Amino acid sequence: MSSGIEINSSPRRFKFAEVFCSTHTISQFLAELQLLLQDKALQPRTMLCLNAHVYNLARKNALLRQRLNEARVVTADGMAIVWAARLFGVRMAERCNMTEAFRAFLKAPYMPQNTALLIGCTPAEAETASVEIHRLSRHCRVLKVFSGFLKDSEYREICEQYPAVDFLFLGMGTPRTEQVAELAAKICPRAIVWGVGGGTIRILAGTMHEAPPIWRRLGLQWLHRLICEPHQLWRRYLIGNLLFTLSILKAAWSARYQRLH
Repeated sequence: MSSGIEINSSPRRFKFAEVFCSTHTISQFLAELQLLLQDKALQPRTMLCLNAHVYNLARKNALLRQRLNEARVVTADGMAIVWAARLFGVRMAERCNMTEAFRAFLKAPYMPQNTALLIGCTPAEAETASVEIHRLSRHCRVLKVFSGFLKDSEYREICEQYPAVDFLFLGMGTPRTEQVAELAAKICPRAIVWGVGGGTIRILAGTMHEAPPIWRRLGLQWLHRLICEPHQLWRRYLIGNLLFTLSILKAAWSARYQRLH
């Protein structure tokens, strides 16, 4: 177990129980994107995230764990990850929520001009989100949008049609996003494949309400979503958060025991 990572240190990967995660802040994540845009040969180029729900799925799904662990960056998308990381000797400055990171990327004045495909949610939501992207950003141009409910063969054809695109923004939920990200990375090896999240697309499209800033700072974004969509999300948050807590406590205790013996 690590003795701890200082808040101002460079971003690092660490083993979060069974899944690798990174200590990237939003500003460090944007620096990583800028580096990848400047050097198209750097590999890997897939950017994903980890929260309690994704961890619960990855704990039972070996292929999802593999896809997460092979990504270049897996950010601590939820405060539960930031807090739980301390049990493994890792101290983070902040969470790197994908919606907030994506908005910061769009507004960043220093990013080079880039092109993207936006894939996720319904075609109408993706189209509306692309309009908002163009409103927020002077450097990012979405060439085309696609539904998040297509077949692998259709996504393969899409990637083959746009081999020189700089970004593929994906938002289809887990584990579908990670599955399509793996496919896209193989066909477009010079593109940055970024799982921005279906929630991010829906927020930009105006079909989902984002938690107020104070709720996000307190790590209560999950509670806001639960209040807004109780019938769809009660199992994920009420049962899932409990399972996450029990699993992490067990993993942290096991790591401590192994270190002492």
